Amino acid sequence: MVRKPPKPPGVETAPRFKKAKKQTGQSHGVVQHQLTDASRLSRDIPDSVKLAIASVVMTFSELEMSAEMFIWEVLKLSDDDGKLVTQIDTKDKLELAKKLSERYAIPLHSNPQSAAEAWSVIRKLIEARNKVAHGVWSMIDRSMPIAVSYRIPVEPGSVNSEHFPISRMTTIADSCSRLRRRFDEMCAIARSLPKTPSPKPPTLKPNLPEFPLPNDQ
Repeated sequence: MVRKPPKPPGVETAPRFKKAKKQTGQSHGVVQHQLTDASRLSRDIPDSVKLAIASVVMTFSELEMSAEMFIWEVLKLSDDDGKLVTQIDTKDKLELAKKLSERYAIPLHSNPQSAAEAWSVIRKLIEARNKVAHGVWSMIDRSMPIAVSYRIPVEPGSVNSEHFPISRMTTIADSCSRLRRRFDEMCAIARSLPKTPSPKPPTLKPNLPEFPLPNDQ
């Protein structure tokens, strides 16, 4: 942990706020809300917000499954082998899909710049989905849905949270659906590729010496 130097005398010690990272379009960073009145925070989540949360989780799962199928198809894997290969973290799985997309020239978009931006969007979708799925949901003033993390230390009387209005969650779900459809198209292209023949296993000579165990004398 990096300790910041103390403020010079005379500088007002105001509470620190974490600024959102600079992003394209509207930025949504971690924000510390001053909640001196605990009654402003409510766990009574409206059904419309719950439906938006479910939509994000479900559409991202469909996106992830389509990315898995692309990996299986491009590598010509059986179902059993495919399950072994894609039993990895979601971030690593989609990074593998990206590398295979580049290796086999099956891009997310025909324009290289647009393809790069699409993979950047996917990385942001992973982060957003994790916050939506694992955050503790609350409402501020019964009107602002927020995903709260209690793992991050905060100022007294504050809470670290990120705004997730329904409009934002709808945009996330729509992006997941569009990218899922593109992965489905990439699967069809990968399915049409010829299967690379597997090399024949070497024939072992019967007189090859056995490998002794390290403790053998």
